[in-house]
Amino acid sequence: MEGCVFCSREQQPEILFETRSLYAMPDRYPLLPGHVLIISKEHRRCYAQMPEAVDAEVEEATARVRRFLREAYHTPSLAWENGVFGQTVYHAHLHLIPIRTEAIPPEVEALEALSPIAGRQPVREHFAAAGGYRYVEVGGQRRLIAGRGVVAPVREWLASATGLQHDGRDWNRQTTPEDVAELARRWREWERGRYP
Repeated sequence: MEGCVFCSREQQPEILFETRSLYAMPDRYPLLPGHVLIISKEHRRCYAQMPEAVDAEVEEATARVRRFLREAYHTPSLAWENGVFGQTVYHAHLHLIPIRTEAIPPEVEALEALSPIAGRQPVREHFAAAGGYRYVEVGGQRRLIAGRGVVAPVREWLASATGLQHDGRDWNRQTTPEDVAELARRWREWERGRYP
């Protein structure tokens, strides 16, 4: 689609790997070193608009990036999607970000807006009914976050799990272009089997 940076790939980092429907690359503006995006090749606003047939590819790509982050960065990871709510680029993309925890804490789990889900079909159904969502997965726990105004407690947990601060509008990044290049270098080394 014209004007979409993920379609044109203008000034984007190198692709780490691709499948029939997806490609993975370092985030150009990473929240933390190791921040990877899994992006649909087809221009869709979010993964809830993708055909169900792509779900297995998303799962395999996510598992591959998680293994990389665990082995090359020695950290668990969070999968996050702003399903239209909070997006800056309206093209389906999943963030995989290194974090300091492997579980969603009880105080976040207790939020009425968080729903445990299995698979992506409940996300599609919610999107069809509500027009947006957020998706989070950590430590095998998948949650759909409904509504726009429910992110403050989730944001506080993410700040604690990442060491980042949020100024009310955006995360305060301390990464550099060198972090993006380092991720690509580590990926190449990992692909060669250089990490245990």
